[in-house]
Amino acid sequence: MKDKTPAYLLWCGWVIGLAGLHRIYLGRYGTGFLYLFTWGLFGIGQVIDLFQIPRMVEDENNRLLIADLGGAQALAAGARPAGFLPRRAPRNTEEFQVSLAQAAEQRGGKLTVAEAVALTGRSFKDVEKALNRMVVDGYIDVDNDEETGALVYRFGGPTSV
Repeated sequence: MKDKTPAYLLWCGWVIGLAGLHRIYLGRYGTGFLYLFTWGLFGIGQVIDLFQIPRMVEDENNRLLIADLGGAQALAAGARPAGFLPRRAPRNTEEFQVSLAQAAEQRGGKLTVAEAVALTGRSFKDVEKALNRMVVDGYIDVDNDEETGALVYRFGGPTSV
């Protein structure tokens, strides 16, 4: 998964003439090299990208998630990896929290926002809001994954591993 911090740091390479590094980091190689050779489209594209980086990071993370799930064709055909819940969005808050708990159970008691989106069919904003609410209410704990650094929500209290 890609993160905004390295993207913004690479965006700063523009100052020393290395424009477009953030685009290369986010998998946009063609425009990344175009920016590199044109100083970020003469600075205009680089300034616009300053505001576009969060969206570009989310787009790249979604692309990576789809690739991990078997590709867009497999998802469009209805194929799902074993253990994925149906795509019907839960109707109310309690049902949504139950679906998040079930999704976490399938993942060994741990769940990232991206996994929860894929497993519940809800938006990133809805999932993140619900998980953070569950943390505040004391139902779950939040931690960072040791390998990727991504936020991981741990269900089952502080003793879950």
